[in-house]
Amino acid sequence: MWMKVLAAIAAVSAASATKAAAPKGEGPSPYLFVFASDQDNKSEDFFLVVDLRRGAKAKPVVATVPVGVKESMPHHLEYDTPPKGSLLFANSHHSEDTYLLDLANPRAPRIAKRLKPPAPYRFTHDFKRLANGNMLVGFLRSEGPSPEEGDDTLPGGHGGIAEYTGDGRLLRTASAAAGGLPHPVRPYAFAVLPGQDRFVTTSAGMMEKSSADVVQIWRYSDFRLLHTLPLPPGRKADGSEWPKAAAAPFAPRVMPDGSVLVNAYGCGFYRLTDVASDRPKVANVYSIQTPSAKERNGACSIPFVLGPHWLMPVGRENAVVTLDVSDPSNPRETSRLAFPKDFAPHWLSKDPRSNRLVLGAELGGEQGMYVLLVDPKTGRVRMDPSIGSPERPGYLDFARESWPHGKTGPAWAHAALFLPLTE
Repeated sequence: MWMKVLAAIAAVSAASATKAAAPKGEGPSPYLFVFASDQDNKSEDFFLVVDLRRGAKAKPVVATVPVGVKESMPHHLEYDTPPKGSLLFANSHHSEDTYLLDLANPRAPRIAKRLKPPAPYRFTHDFKRLANGNMLVGFLRSEGPSPEEGDDTLPGGHGGIAEYTGDGRLLRTASAAAGGLPHPVRPYAFAVLPGQDRFVTTSAGMMEKSSADVVQIWRYSDFRLLHTLPLPPGRKADGSEWPKAAAAPFAPRVMPDGSVLVNAYGCGFYRLTDVASDRPKVANVYSIQTPSAKERNGACSIPFVLGPHWLMPVGRENAVVTLDVSDPSNPRETSRLAFPKDFAPHWLSKDPRSNRLVLGAELGGEQGMYVLLVDPKTGRVRMDPSIGSPERPGYLDFARESWPHGKTGPAWAHAALFLPLTE
């Protein structure tokens, strides 16, 4: 049974790694789905649907769904648009709610179910959909104190992971606790290698004071933690050591050669090899050195991989950087797109029906998002001129006073996905 499931996951993973242009005869997805927060925290947070078609410019927001909670801190959706007929998973950080959304009618989305983290885990963060329809879910913390002396985060125990069915039924959980670490493990994101019966998690904190800079390797069939590997210090362009490059291992992606490439929030890039062996290896293969490298992390966040191109939002550089990763052991920068200094790129997701991207921000700029276009041959990114204004092409502004659910004022948002469904 497990081998059939793993084979199916492998087929889906291979297809997603080579996403390119939309199928012939199909246009771009007409809608953008966004999880938004009321900016002044006086009204409920809400999901919203934006109509991206040219004829919708006058009234682009076609639906909103309030969640019944204020100051929930809307956070992550799935990174990819879910298959037709599947419920979308989304979470709000402060309220610790996970929402399962029915998007069958994109102009009238509805919340089908709400979940809380399974005890003893707390603070749901990331989702990874499997080919069998199940969902891997990560939790940043667990009940109890932090294992690190002097860390007063509470609850602050090691995080964990879970597997759910696509309709939200809990199947199994596991702790990310690993012996001999000076810091707690905060499972942040997933990469699945089904042909090897393995998956990888990273560790990065959100509101926590401390987090181990490690990647972990798990066996999917029995949900067993096999290896915990600390990231080595990164290197600058001149070859000198750069410890901050390893800070907060963030987004892992499976490469065509079976290795896993991970960007750290500190902007170091790490290649994980021999994942299914008894002695996996991790090495720093590249670093994006930001001007603020001596003082703080570079904020390399959530990438999208399009063939040999790694599209990397870099918050401290106010840019999206394109890397050629055709040789994962030797990434190299090929282009970058700059954004205004008040917009710190963070979230990136691609339209499954076109070469459009949606870019969200963090720590500045969440009051709007950009719609971009990517050339699949070169990886070069540019603003979508059909969106926004001539003064700020590609920009979706959430600074409006009225929404379909009422006059609640401006909003901000962190994550979004394209919806290819039509009426």
